[in-house]
Parts: sequence; C-alpha cells; structure tokens
Amino acid sequence: MSPSPHTRRLTADFLIVGGGIAGYQTALDLLSLGSVALVSRGSIASGSSYYAQGGLAIPWGFDREAIDSHVEDTIRAGAGLCDPERVRLLIEGAEEAFATLVSYGVPFDRDESGQILFTREAAHSRPRIVHAGGDKTGSYILKTLAQNVHGHERFTFLTPYRLTRLLKGSDGRIVGGLFMDEEGEGWLEVLAKATIMATGGFSALFARTTNPPSQVGDAAAVCHRSGAILERLAFTQFHPTVLDLPGESPFLLTEALRGEGGHVVNSAGERILFRYHPEGELAPRDVVSRALWLEARANPESGLYLSVTHLPAPYLKRRFPQVYSHCLSLGIDLSRDWAPIRPAAHFQMGGIKTDMEGRTNLPGLYAVGEVASTRVHGANRLASNSLLEALVMGHRCVRGISADPEWREKGIEPPPPEEREIPRTMLSVPPDLVSMKMIQELLWEKAGIVRFMSLVLSGREEIRSWLAMMREGPVTAEGALIRNALELSREIFEDLLVAPRVGANYFQGESPAQSGSSTQKKGKE
Repeated sequence: MSPSPHTRRLTADFLIVGGGIAGYQTALDLLSLGSVALVSRGSIASGSSYYAQGGLAIPWGFDREAIDSHVEDTIRAGAGLCDPERVRLLIEGAEEAFATLVSYGVPFDRDESGQILFTREAAHSRPRIVHAGGDKTGSYILKTLAQNVHGHERFTFLTPYRLTRLLKGSDGRIVGGLFMDEEGEGWLEVLAKATIMATGGFSALFARTTNPPSQVGDAAAVCHRSGAILERLAFTQFHPTVLDLPGESPFLLTEALRGEGGHVVNSAGERILFRYHPEGELAPRDVVSRALWLEARANPESGLYLSVTHLPAPYLKRRFPQVYSHCLSLGIDLSRDWAPIRPAAHFQMGGIKTDMEGRTNLPGLYAVGEVASTRVHGANRLASNSLLEALVMGHRCVRGISADPEWREKGIEPPPPEEREIPRTMLSVPPDLVSMKMIQELLWEKAGIVRFMSLVLSGREEIRSWLAMMREGPVTAEGALIRNALELSREIFEDLLVAPRVGANYFQGESPAQSGSSTQKKGKE
C-alpha cells in the first residue's frame, strides 16, 4: 500500500528526533557532513533542556588532577555503578564542549574582571559549575545552539510530530521514521542514512515530576518495539528540592541553592540532613531525597523546607533570577520565607543502550542525551553532568557516524512497501479504562523514591493486567501515548526486580528478588 495522500515525505542525510541540547549539538556537527532534518514534538521550550536551572560541570583547568577529581565525584555520586572508562571519556570531552559553546556565543556568567564564575553543587568536592544567566543555563545554551542551526540551508525543522515507528531497510538497517501529527492532521515520513534519538527521559511518567508533560519516553518505547535494547530503567533520579504548594505544579529549586549555602530544615528550623549523611545539604541527590521521604514518613505533621533567608537578598535576586521571581509570584520571598519542598522525579540514568559514540544495537540507529544509557551516571547522576553529557555525546556521536562507511556507501535505501504503510488501526487500551494519570500515579506510588518489594510486584501485575486489555482500535495520539507508557512502565517494573540495592534503587526493609546489575531489555517487534 502506498503512503496516504495526507502523508508528508522527505529525505535527508540525517534524521534527529528531539529538539533539546543533545539534538541541536548533534545537528550542528552533522551539518558539515550533509543535510539534517530535526523532528520535534514542540518548540525548543517544550523539552527539559530549556528549563535546566543547573549549570555545566567542567573540570576547570582541564589538567589531569582536575579531570581525576571530576571522575571520582561522578563515580561516587553514582554509587559506584558507573563505567569508569566511559566516565573519563565524558569528562575529558568537557574542554572541547565548553570551548565550542564559547565560540558559538553562549554568555557564561563572569565576574567584574571578566573571569568565568564557578559554583559548587551537591556531591561535588570543589566548585566546577559554570552558569549562564544565573539559573537559566539550559535556555541560554539551547537558544544559542538553535540560533546557529536555524536558517542553515542544509537544516529542516519539523514540528509538532510524535514518533510512531522506526523504518527498516531490507537488510534490517534503520533508515528513518514515521511520525504522527500531534494535531491529527496527517503523517510525516522521513528517510535518512542515520537516525539519532535525542528525545530526553521519561520522568513525566511519574505523577510528581520536574519535567514537561511530553517527557514520557515515547521514543524509547517505539525503539524497543523495533528491537533496541533498553537498560537500567530502574535508575530514576528524584530531585529533593522541588517546591511543594497545594494546587501548584512542581517547580524545581535548583541544586545550586544548596551548593551556595541553602539549608534543608523541618518546621522547628532543625537542619535534618546531617542525620543521614555527613555532608548534609551537599550529599548526593538520592541520599537527600530518601532522607526527606523518611522524615516525612516519621514526622508527617512536620513540614520540610529549603531556607536561604540567611543569604543576602540582592545576591539571591541576581544569582537566581528565575527561581526568585517564580517563588515571589506564588507569595514566597526567598530572602524572608522558607520554601516548602518535596522530591519529584527528575532524570533517567538508563534508557536506550549505546556505546560512547551513541551507537545502539540496531544499525543506523543512534541515541544521545538523557534518552540514552551510556553508563556514565550509575545509580544516581552527579549534579550538572547532564548538560555535559548532552554536549559531549553530541560531538562523539557525530564522530562515530562520520567514521561509519555504511551511510556513505549505501546512501538512502527506501524500506519495503509494507514498512511504509500508514497504520489504519493500532493496539492500545481505551482511555476510559486506563488513563495517563492512572499510570503516573501507579509509578509514583509503587516505583518511587523508596521501593518496597511487595509494591513493585503488585505494580508489575497491575501494568500487566492493563496491557492485557489492549485491543485493535482507531489510530489516535492518546491511544499511542498510553500504549507507549504501558510498555515502558512494564520494562521499568521488570528492571526494578533485579536492580542493585543501592543508590536510587533502595528497598526499605525488604530484599530485592535477586541482586546484581540491571538487566538489558531487548525489544521485540
């Protein structure tokens, strides 16, 4: 069957799915090799990169001692479950990543003499975080990258489209993707020599999250159905200091607030974190999140707060303009008031398994940024290493692609006709039986900050029962969303049962079914 007349078709040398920092950095480097089509579900403000308040962690000085220290902090924060060689490759790539951003024109914060300003964040042994616009680093970097890409004669930006299927050539190589129009107005088919996933994580699968609503892991689920290996899905990072106000969406209170001297206190003003870790507020995020969970459970009547009232008001307004103004709009003056906090799902260390050039187990398919599992983060991510990973892996992925003779020699091979058929029906669960809200609440309650074996097992069974309700029905965006969420949630619960009992994977009072490293999940058609 030929494509529907309502299907837009185009060909590019490279297809990038996702419009965050990882996607745009990859696009910039790929433009020297050929044409690039970047497909996104929304504008640059629709993903997590735009809202990244934290900075960019770099081993300033870029000498061996600075690099060694950064590597050690990364592995320590990851509960020892990082790949040391890969961590070193990431940190050693920081110098090129930072220099490239400076050359593009990213306005990093500087002192009066023009020197780059550095700050310290939790689990870092020294100040090594650079910022742009105070707490607007993500948006500053993303806007700068986008400005250097848009308008290029080889670049095409397409939105709003949701990935529905990877397209395979007759030899099994991934040769592009099929996308559904988010507004229900048709389909998009993009054929390419190499396809790069840069779609971010799936923390919005949890009821309480710092991520935009679109971050639910659609692309990971689609790639899994085509045979991509998923791994370490149990390694969810919960950010501890997230504003907790009735009726308001969770709002991240940047890690830098604690790094710059903020205190976490209870209603009596006691700094509680030293009960759980000798570094108190500067303990790793997973430690602090668990501490807050345990405190709230032990003392449900006592509130938990972030206090920076001991810091000068002019400094707070200048250093944290986004956080300060948002809190003020909600009636909280950080220079005088404590901010009520509760953890929220924030970042995924696992995802599509790749090497350090972004290659997956499927030829022609790459992944960069939070959607990928490079094993550099372990069970918990060191603060401000996420932007570093997006930038460094963008560079490394393109080097890997340029060294691959396959895309140069074969060109773009159209997939077989059956691969290009526009689906008339799809498998899914009717939204009146299972909603996204139900899935999000299930993950929050049974795969959250502190995991109990009994809850994980019951959560897995509930997901299985919902999947058993899947039937053929009309193709809808909501139906596709729920199917992808259910399939990815199933893999998360399966991984929780074999995840190491460390870091973010902690079974309070119970033992996991088995110990050892997280499993790899190989997808099926």
